[in-house]
Amino acid sequence: MKLFFLAALCSAQSLVIQNVAIIDATGADPRPAMSVAIEGGQIVAIKKSIKPKKGSDIVDGTGKFLIPGLWDMHVHLNAPEVFFPLLIANGITGVREMFTGIPIETIHQWKMRAGVPRIVAPGFIDGPMMLNNGPPPPGAFAVADPAQARFAVRALAQSGVDFIKVYNSIPRDAYFAIADEAHNIGIPFAGHVPEAVSTGEASDAGQLSEEHLINVLLDCSTNSEALRTARVATMTSDKITGEARLRALAWPEPEGLFDTYSEEKASQLFAKFVQNGTWQTPTLVVLSGFARARDDEFAHDPRRRFLPKQWTDSWDPRITFYLRDLSPEDYDALHARIVLLLDRYKKLVGDMRKAGVEFLAGTDSSGWNPVLPGFGLHEELALLVESGLTPMEALQSATRNPARYFNKLAEMGTVEVKKAADLVLLNANPLEDIHNTQKIDAVILRGRSYSRKDLNMMVKPAQ
Repeated sequence: MKLFFLAALCSAQSLVIQNVAIIDATGADPRPAMSVAIEGGQIVAIKKSIKPKKGSDIVDGTGKFLIPGLWDMHVHLNAPEVFFPLLIANGITGVREMFTGIPIETIHQWKMRAGVPRIVAPGFIDGPMMLNNGPPPPGAFAVADPAQARFAVRALAQSGVDFIKVYNSIPRDAYFAIADEAHNIGIPFAGHVPEAVSTGEASDAGQLSEEHLINVLLDCSTNSEALRTARVATMTSDKITGEARLRALAWPEPEGLFDTYSEEKASQLFAKFVQNGTWQTPTLVVLSGFARARDDEFAHDPRRRFLPKQWTDSWDPRITFYLRDLSPEDYDALHARIVLLLDRYKKLVGDMRKAGVEFLAGTDSSGWNPVLPGFGLHEELALLVESGLTPMEALQSATRNPARYFNKLAEMGTVEVKKAADLVLLNANPLEDIHNTQKIDAVILRGRSYSRKDLNMMVKPAQ
């Protein structure tokens, strides 16, 4: 994984946080009444008492809790003037951008700017079906065979992307060529497990993370091969609309899937994930958004004012382009299916956690998905706790685990000396209630402190 700590540190401060309880995300208990010194964007000392250097800024941490900066490990960046302030104000100091068609040159420019979260970004590879929507956007390839797949991996690596994202319609032989070529040149690959490949095969092939729990339940089924054959047929059928295809693949029917779940197959699959170090990014919050789309509390959430109205309007099922063709009765049936799937996915996460599978917190926020950028990560952490993770494990899914995923634990991810000074100061203990990650008093990004007042000024209603 390429270095991504490239942004200019001209705005970093000499800073001391005094008398704060440190939750370092290593798994240790909070350490009360500690001081943290920051220089040049790095933590340089953690002691009971630190004498500030002349000119240092002082932050009073009395009654507060210091955690590492958070990472949203599945986001589709959109409108930076909207996304970046919302991310920082929510304590998100880094994102894994999962492809939005933004040229990698633009992302490299963003990485060099102070006041922008750290960004890790991919090139994108899908199968021939991607061409149904016209030519691929910058940084994307549609591949039909192993030769094209290998060429795409090499070309994307040379373009300066951090990793390769794979997607649903990649042909089976092309997928394994991607895996082999990525291994040969030393670039990670992650993303959706293609429909023609099992999640276990993807794990064995070295896919670093699998997104959205796609087909994990299927691969725990006693009827997995027939279910997979049916999904591939749905994906390639010219007898259904694109909207119907999207609904069928995103939200599978419970009948024949839930009731064929095999504990034995699940145990074998989860053990494979653990053995291979395959991360799972559940993105439960996006499914929750679809489940809550018609709820008054969600539809009238005052935080929507921070987003362009055309984004939030599009979350209404009567307007969403792949839902608006449904009759009210058909939508009700689909909605019931989504609610059942969310409940089943939460149980699945809990079962995988018991087996030792490890997780990354991600939201799938984009503008077009019903997730509030920034705020959605805190909802994901709460959903992970509801699924069976401890508050510490949920916190680690957005802090220490991303550092391990990127092989950067020596540089980031915990509150320790010599780590990057990406930190969040909270007004309450998140280990007592994970919702307390939302009680943000200050954010330190690359060694620069943003007070609550700064954060409030940063986030403005959308025009």
